[in-house]
Amino acid sequence: MLNVNDTIQQTRENQKFVSIIIPTFNESMNITDLLNQIQSHIPIETNVEIIIVDDNSPDGTGHIVEKYIAEKMYQPNSVNDKETRTINHLNKNISIKVIHRREKAGLISALVNGIGLSRGQNVLIMDADFSHPPEVINKMITELKNQPNCIIIGSRYIRGGAIKGMPFKRFLLSVGANFIARHGLSLKNVYDPMSGFFAFPKHALQDVEFNTNGFKILLEILIKKKSNICVKEIPYTFKDRKHGQSKLDLPIILDYLKAVWKLYRYGRKSKKQDTQSEKRRSVRFISKAARFYTVGASGVVLNYLVSILLSNGFFGSLGYLQATAIGIAVSVTTNFLLNKFWTFEDKNVEAIRFIKQYGMFVGCSSLGILIQFLSIYFLSESGISYDISLLLGVTIASVSNFLFNKKLTFKENIWD
Repeated sequence: MLNVNDTIQQTRENQKFVSIIIPTFNESMNITDLLNQIQSHIPIETNVEIIIVDDNSPDGTGHIVEKYIAEKMYQPNSVNDKETRTINHLNKNISIKVIHRREKAGLISALVNGIGLSRGQNVLIMDADFSHPPEVINKMITELKNQPNCIIIGSRYIRGGAIKGMPFKRFLLSVGANFIARHGLSLKNVYDPMSGFFAFPKHALQDVEFNTNGFKILLEILIKKKSNICVKEIPYTFKDRKHGQSKLDLPIILDYLKAVWKLYRYGRKSKKQDTQSEKRRSVRFISKAARFYTVGASGVVLNYLVSILLSNGFFGSLGYLQATAIGIAVSVTTNFLLNKFWTFEDKNVEAIRFIKQYGMFVGCSSLGILIQFLSIYFLSESGISYDISLLLGVTIASVSNFLFNKKLTFKENIWD
């Protein structure tokens, strides 16, 4: 049995033990340099295990890590452990391990796999493409030691943070996804809930069950963590990868939207028992207006992204009017669904009623749609770039729909 001094010492040692988990897929051009740089930025007197979770990379990333371990490391952890070796220098005890997965099964799955096999009491998550700078690791681990009950997030969007070198399309997708996460999931106090660079004590995951297919595990942790786990953001500069290709594609975007919907339903269900119905009419009105314009803002982002991606060759090369028409159709449909089930909390899905409501919603939006088309046409024809014309057009179109839909589509009194 440990005495008090032994227990205190063990607690201190546990706080010094950090598992750095790095999911990889086709990162052969980055992984060796990354491992070298991570080791040089680990705080003194800190025990670290680096776990590479490789999703059967065709470019041999996992085998490169094996070779690195064999050549650079020494002192096998056990006679039968050929994949994990340690090195001790500068008062650092570092081990490296590679987990070979048979197929590409998704980012969250890879991270959960790595966390489950980790030995550290603290965990740090980062990408393998140098978008997350290794030099920030020291600060994140130090913050975690100082605040052992806190999630430490590397943030691009707080003061001191920045994004460099990211293509414009990816930047728009990133900003749009971050906006949806913060405002749709009530995470307004976290500026970068979509960060893939963060550290946390492993006990923060107690009773957390991961059941989304999104590509950002932090989002699910923030929604499902216990209330006594605090969150702190520290700034860093995100730099786009120099080697390899981005993993962001349409299936990942769709998985993200599905994940947001699941997490929204989870959060709403978990709070339902503790929330009383608001009786004040002014508060109800403001609440519904805020939801409606949050939905409208997400529609603006979705409309803009779909139109841009269809017009510039990413998903197609349509003319700007055709691309705009499809962008409008997509955003109107998603806006109707979100407003029906979230803003106005109308759960009636009887077919005839549903169709009538959708038709009325489209009708109430028609004036805005007409204004959008005319605005884009005249602005574009006058020499203003399509990007700017589109942004102005969809913004104008989203302003005037709330009162009409509240009264005509969902049959509510204006001021209720």
